[in-house]
Amino acid sequence: MASLEQVEISKYHDELVHDVRHLVQKYGRIMGWEVPELDEAEASKLILQALKNALADVEREQ
Repeated sequence: MASLEQVEISKYHDELVHDVRHLVQKYGRIMGWEVPELDEAEASKLILQALKNALADVEREQ
């Protein structure tokens, strides 16, 4: 049986996915301002990796 915390966080899954998509789009736009010939697919990969690295940093702080 799932813990109360697991049940509660599962309610936020769609919102978390939405927020991550928004962050990728946000930083993609920012990179596009700085690099006019930006490869959007490559930029998205780099942004997602940066988000994973940031998440790992936060996890280490816990």
